[in-house]
Amino acid sequence: MKDLAYRAVPVVSSLPAPSSALAGVIARLASDNKPYWCDGVSWSDLTAGGDDARLTVVRLGADVSNSTTTLANVAGLAIALAANSTYAIDARVMFQTAATNTGLRLTQTVPSGATHVAQWNTPTSLTARTLANQRAADTGAASTGVDAANANTLATGSFLVITGATAGTLQIRFASEVGGSNAVVKAGSNLVAIKVA
Repeated sequence: MKDLAYRAVPVVSSLPAPSSALAGVIARLASDNKPYWCDGVSWSDLTAGGDDARLTVVRLGADVSNSTTTLANVAGLAIALAANSTYAIDARVMFQTAATNTGLRLTQTVPSGATHVAQWNTPTSLTARTLANQRAADTGAASTGVDAANANTLATGSFLVITGATAGTLQIRFASEVGGSNAVVKAGSNLVAIKVA
């Protein structure tokens, strides 16, 4: 069994010849300071764009508000997914609600025909949380309030998405738990996607 413990990515002056023994290894090349991933046959630049991109990161540039219980897109918090691919995606969503009795509902959409599972961990205080497991888009439970109104709180999400023949977008969506009480997803919230296959 491979050791999956966290390690600092090694910095190398040149990438070694790819081999099956190096499959899954990530190394940072000193000359361009970019991470590269070995699939056992070749090295891929993890920062490259397009359908072959292995690593995609997006950051929310401005706050997005919703004072309704109707799901709305967090404009700017979305990642394009290629067809016939598998992605591991992590979300870090900083949010505030206008009152302690107002929680937040978080979910996501995926491309048509995709298989996906998701888990949202949304704090209700510094020691309690709502855990929402999802097997479909636009599902999941709202949290049941927060311990402090208008205070930054961090919700996290983990997704496994296997796309079919249709490419598309994973879009984060949210709603207030209480109609007429504002919920805000804060700038700086982000998504990190790794294209596994």
